[in-house]
Amino acid sequence: MKHLNSIKKIVDEGQFEEAHSALEDLLEMGPKNVEAIKLKAALFAHVGRFDDEEAAWRRVIDIDNEDEDAIRYYQGAQLEDREHYYFTDVLPSGGRRYLAYPRALVSVSFIGLMGCVAFLALTRLSGNTFQESPGILFATFLATVVSPWFAIIYMYVKTIRSISLSNDGFEVSTRLRNIMLPWKEIDRLILAHSDDLESSHLRLVVLPKDNGLPPLSIDMTPETSAVRARKHLLAEMKDHFPKIEHEAMGSIKVEAAKLRRF
Repeated sequence: MKHLNSIKKIVDEGQFEEAHSALEDLLEMGPKNVEAIKLKAALFAHVGRFDDEEAAWRRVIDIDNEDEDAIRYYQGAQLEDREHYYFTDVLPSGGRRYLAYPRALVSVSFIGLMGCVAFLALTRLSGNTFQESPGILFATFLATVVSPWFAIIYMYVKTIRSISLSNDGFEVSTRLRNIMLPWKEIDRLILAHSDDLESSHLRLVVLPKDNGLPPLSIDMTPETSAVRARKHLLAEMKDHFPKIEHEAMGSIKVEAAKLRRF
């Protein structure tokens, strides 16, 4: 039987299945080992097994109802419940639409605003420098104002606007296009995870049966995803497509040129 520190080294090596097995052995000997249960919860969250993650945190709270990590988890769960209320709506034809919160667009917009402020400050503080050197003035304007706004327009057009789930299929919408994949045309739904628990990344990969349809890859990482109420979205997807697989990103073979990333 391995000790917790040894299991953490296994996790660092990306051997998640071995780590799960070792944690089960450890918890058989000490079922109230809170740190082992927390590590198990972290592994479940990393690969997108959210129902198992919730069960692990429930074990923690049953042992210690004042555990700060467990309290933070349940606060996050309450936030997702509120997101499900505010960021989703029922479709007239049945099903539900999940509205996106484009974090990347918000970040780029803030940079654009700061660029405008910086340009105004530079023109005011530089005295006659810009008047005597119009080339420098133009280059500064391009760098601080024009370039960020090009990025804003690009992100506005590209970023995901909503995901809709209905009896007909799975639809991803941006400002310019809607990509609809009927459930019967989907071959695999995969929650693809990174190999590193510390820099955890999670993506929902949708692989169609027909090579003429585009495969999709949607960011589901909590810190960067535009998708709100992720756990509710995945739970509802299981109603239409029960088998959601869990794999490492490197093991999924998709032609990069065809993949649509959001």
